Amino acid sequence: MGKQGNFRGKKASKKENGNKQDSKVPSQTSGSKKRRCCGGGCLCFIVLLSALLGGVGVLYSNQEYCTQLDKVLRQYAGNEMVDEGYHKAKDAWQFVKPYAEIAQEKGTELFHKVKESSEIVLDKGTELFYKAKEEIEKLLNDPKSTKDKTEQEQKLSEEKRKAEEKRLAEEKLKAEEKRKAEEKRKAEEKRIAEEKRVAEEKRIAEEKRIAEEKRKAEEKRIAEEKRKAEGKRLAEEKRIAEEKRIAEEKRIAEEKRIAEEKRIAEEKRKAEEKRKAEEKKKEEERIAEERRKEEEKRLAEEKKKTDEKRKAEEKKLAEEKRKEEERKAEEKRKAEAKKIEEERKAEEKKLAEEKKKQEERILAEEKQRAEEKRLAEEKKKQEEKKKVDESKESETKKKEAEKTDAEIRRLEEEFKKHEEERQMEEKKLAEQKKKEEEQRLVEQKRKEEQKLAEQKKKEEEQKMAEQKRKEEQRLAEQKRKEEDKLAEQKKKKEEEKKIAEEMRKREELNKANDEREGKFVLEEDEDVNFEKATYPKKDITNDEDYNISDLLDLGDDFIQEKNLERANDHFEQLLTKYPNSPRALYGKALSLDKLAEKQRSNKMLEEAIATFQKVMDAKDTPDELFKQAGLKLGEKLEFRGWNSKAAATYQNLVNKFPSDITVRKKLGVSYLLMGQNEKARRVFSDILDIDKGNNFARVHLGFIVKVTDNNPQESIPLLRAIMESNSKEIQEGKFYFHLGDAYQRLNQTEKAYEVYERGVKKGLFLSKYQRSLYNCDGIKAQPWWKPEETGYQQYLKILTDNWKLIRDEGMKQIDPKTGSFLPEEENLLDKGQWMQFTLYARGKKNAKNCAKVPKVCELLDQITPAKSCVRGQIKYSLMKPGVHVWPHCGPTNCRIRAHLGLVIPEGPKIRVADETRTWKEGQFIIIDDSFEHEVWHTGASDRLILIVDFWHPDIDEKTRRTLDPI
Repeated sequence: MGKQGNFRGKKASKKENGNKQDSKVPSQTSGSKKRRCCGGGCLCFIVLLSALLGGVGVLYSNQEYCTQLDKVLRQYAGNEMVDEGYHKAKDAWQFVKPYAEIAQEKGTELFHKVKESSEIVLDKGTELFYKAKEEIEKLLNDPKSTKDKTEQEQKLSEEKRKAEEKRLAEEKLKAEEKRKAEEKRKAEEKRIAEEKRVAEEKRIAEEKRIAEEKRKAEEKRIAEEKRKAEGKRLAEEKRIAEEKRIAEEKRIAEEKRIAEEKRIAEEKRKAEEKRKAEEKKKEEERIAEERRKEEEKRLAEEKKKTDEKRKAEEKKLAEEKRKEEERKAEEKRKAEAKKIEEERKAEEKKLAEEKKKQEERILAEEKQRAEEKRLAEEKKKQEEKKKVDESKESETKKKEAEKTDAEIRRLEEEFKKHEEERQMEEKKLAEQKKKEEEQRLVEQKRKEEQKLAEQKKKEEEQKMAEQKRKEEQRLAEQKRKEEDKLAEQKKKKEEEKKIAEEMRKREELNKANDEREGKFVLEEDEDVNFEKATYPKKDITNDEDYNISDLLDLGDDFIQEKNLERANDHFEQLLTKYPNSPRALYGKALSLDKLAEKQRSNKMLEEAIATFQKVMDAKDTPDELFKQAGLKLGEKLEFRGWNSKAAATYQNLVNKFPSDITVRKKLGVSYLLMGQNEKARRVFSDILDIDKGNNFARVHLGFIVKVTDNNPQESIPLLRAIMESNSKEIQEGKFYFHLGDAYQRLNQTEKAYEVYERGVKKGLFLSKYQRSLYNCDGIKAQPWWKPEETGYQQYLKILTDNWKLIRDEGMKQIDPKTGSFLPEEENLLDKGQWMQFTLYARGKKNAKNCAKVPKVCELLDQITPAKSCVRGQIKYSLMKPGVHVWPHCGPTNCRIRAHLGLVIPEGPKIRVADETRTWKEGQFIIIDDSFEHEVWHTGASDRLILIVDFWHPDIDEKTRRTLDPI
């Protein structure tokens, strides 16, 4: 309401205020002007004028006029009088308040009057000052103002009374608080004295307890030395048994090595014989081809030789068939092969007959046309009135002779053509028989190897059975010793229990005596609590498990010693007696997990998973054990591919331990494995809210921003944590891969290759260009391949010979109505439209798509190294004009990728490493797509190719069977 801050000076005392208030009352009620002026009237005027200026300040927030008036008043009324007025106004604001309200009511008019008066006072001096004073007094002597002032004074008096009562109440309250504080101080001194007395008694009891503990520790040390001696003896026995086992394994390994060397030598010998036979066969074919070219004119002789050769081949096949029939296992396959061959021959025969009929029809039509032409010419000649009958007859004879000669030549050429086709057909049949023979030999070799492997497996099973029997005997003996040991320990514990009982009774007696003597004795359970507090595994042991901690620790020792069967049996025995023991359940789960890993048993692993879950579901599982079981359970669920269950487990841990960053990391990674990137984003963001500098969360969040949001600009600051930190948990190839890729997509190529070079130095990439993440070691690495380097020429030839058929069936599927071609979904496309039509993926045939291109898939079924490649695909690739594909690398170096050109206009090109090439129709280009490659299409029409992934030729069959699909 007012400008209290304008008043300066110290507050007057209560007594002074009272006196001043008394002096004000008569001054306001007096009717004499002179008395008001002499008895403090000027002072009242100053106070009232200050109040008015305060009110005006409230209305207009203008300090200037108050300052001017202050100067004038001090000049004409004196500093002491003005200061006293200020003090009064400050200490009695309620007294001044009515005058400020008058200023508010009068508003602008009064403000201007005061302003004018103050300005006149400044200019004219004392006379006008009194005029201004009279104007203000007139205004203040208004009855309404006087009434308000009286009411205000009464109100102020009432408030002063209440303030005094409040002050007295506060003083009383402070006195009471002071009394209570004094009582509290005395109580605290008494409590401290009591605590000192109790502490002294505790010290005496502690000394007694320490002495007792020393005695127990000495007894425990003696028992431990005995246990160590026994353990040392058992370890020595175990070492001898282990040495025997290692010697036996070395002997078996040596036998295996010798057998393997014999097998490899035999395979080399067979391969050498096969190679020589192949070379001999090729030489014979070359000689036969040269003879055929030299004796082409002697068709009859060539036919005879061919027939003889065919008969000899048939005789050879009959002999081979007779031999094959002796092998019952091959009869069914032969029958099926023969059936297929007969169907093929029937089809070929049918096609040949249709072709022959078509040629006969064409020949008949040509004859008919020639006859009609001849008749027309004869009719024309008759109409010429037989003027040149003789010349016509001679000409006709001549033409007929020429026609006859031409017909004879044509027939000879057709015969020659048919003969060549027949020879080509026979050659094709010979080649096919040769391939079948090769396949038969390969199959025979495979079966022999399988037979040897089975025989070897049986021998190994027999040896394993013998070893298992010996191991069972050893375990039985060990179990018997363990039972004896447990019985001895039980007996010892019973004796210790008796001693403890006697000691307890003695201590109770001592306690009774001490109580009579006024001494304090510690409770017996304090000793137990102290021992538990020093127990190394107290965080994972509840009270009930602590009672059997020796047995639980023994099982843990078995796991540490990798005696897993014994550990599993031990914990199962414990669980029969203590079925709800969290630590026993956890020990059993651990032993089952390690046994599953050793025996490669999914069934045992699933049993371990169920047992880990029981630990988490147990009623009294300690928090630390709950966390350990949850982390193990999540890992094993992820290993089995049950990612949703793993995520639920980690979420359970996060709910229980919200501030534990480790379990939040596990949850985020689990969501990424499931492809739930948005949930993973929230988890890693929460981690950064808890720990802003957490590089693990930064890198994974950067990965999500790069892959999901396709935002390389924002992902780079997050992904760069891998360059700024040496933490092993984030030094992964995929993070370097995506950081470099983000730089490349922003055209910062130099920075990208700096990242790749860093990845090469850390052993994450094979080279700066070859950045695949799922690799086989020690295989040939080059960006471009020639067909003869692959060893797959025969398969490539099948496709190049039929490239038009492949093209035509693929072109029919380009129509959007078929729904065959789908957009590429690998986030590799910068611009344009790039589509694919997949026939094989991860070693499996897409039956639905193959039904749309049956002839192509029939060809592909013959190409085993491609259709069986679980780390590759076979697909059509359609690229529209204007496409640019970002530089990228394939995921694995275990394959080579062959591109067959089908429809190749001007404009498309591909860069692999630092070399750029293009495609040609009906021809292959072969690359290793684990090297960086980039594609452009600047032409005007569609580009269509067939992509065929083959196994890398350096990877053997055994390794291929062990590799996971990609």
